[in-house]
Amino acid sequence: MPGVWGVVLLVGAFMGSALGEQTASPPAGASPEASSPASGPSLKETTDWIESHLIGLTHTSRRAIVTYRAPKKNKPAVEVDRQIVNTHESVSVVSFEGCSLTLGQLIKGDDYSVVAVNHIPLDQLTRTFLKLEQQSGRKTTEGLESSETTIQPASFTSLTIEASANAITWKRRSTGSVPMEEIAIPFEGKGKSVKIDSDDESLPPRIVNAFNHAIQLCHHNVKPEPF
Repeated sequence: MPGVWGVVLLVGAFMGSALGEQTASPPAGASPEASSPASGPSLKETTDWIESHLIGLTHTSRRAIVTYRAPKKNKPAVEVDRQIVNTHESVSVVSFEGCSLTLGQLIKGDDYSVVAVNHIPLDQLTRTFLKLEQQSGRKTTEGLESSETTIQPASFTSLTIEASANAITWKRRSTGSVPMEEIAIPFEGKGKSVKIDSDDESLPPRIVNAFNHAIQLCHHNVKPEPF
């Protein structure tokens, strides 16, 4: 299991190389969502505010898995094993260059870490929105053995940044004993959305408003094709 300084060095090294690989915004051609300039704060004021408030946004979950076994059929089951799995997600880097965003995310478990870097072109985004995610435990029984899984918190806020096409690129690196659900995700690719989970209920709606304002400004700044 990597120590705290190991995780810090991993994030720093990966983010340094990823920022160096960042490319310019994709070619212009997207249709503006508004026919007149968006009112309110400028693009620089908006992205500066997003940077200062999105960085450090976190979500922590705790999963408890308790196993029971009955000595014989129709006899009371007793606890034979208990596993506690803690996962901490955080936004580690937020860096704007005009309408291009580099977003770093860190997932840290008890014995593993995953660093993800997303390159997001705001002029190809359609919207940013919130969703209340629900988590529920489960019970399973097989023969004389049963297990019960509980998850805390039962709900959290999820912020989704969405593009019209696979315009968002990402790269991931991991260390330690990475669980199967994380291994199943490709370590490099393109997609239509990025999700940021948060235990804070009050800040995400403000971030969504700021993101949507920045998207409107970036769409307005897109020059149409000449022909």
